[in-house]
Amino acid sequence: MELAQVSNEIIVKLEEGLYEDYLEELQQKYFGGIVSGGPDEGTPWFSKSDAEIEEEATKKVKEFMDRNS
Repeated sequence: MELAQVSNEIIVKLEEGLYEDYLEELQQKYFGGIVSGGPDEGTPWFSKSDAEIEEEATKKVKEFMDRNS
C-alpha cells in the first residue's frame, strides 16, 4: 500500500470522526426538547433542521481541515 493512499485513508477517517463529533455537539446545542403529543410524540426536536445541522457540521470540518493543513 502506498504512503499516499494510507495518508488519504487517515485523513478521511479524521474527517469522518470530526464530522460525527461536530454533529453530536450541534445536536446538543440545538436540542429543543421531546415532542409531547401527536404522531411524533417522544421524538426529539431541534431549533434547526437536520439539513442545517449537517451543513454546519460539514462547514466546521472544512474549517478545521483548512486551519490545520
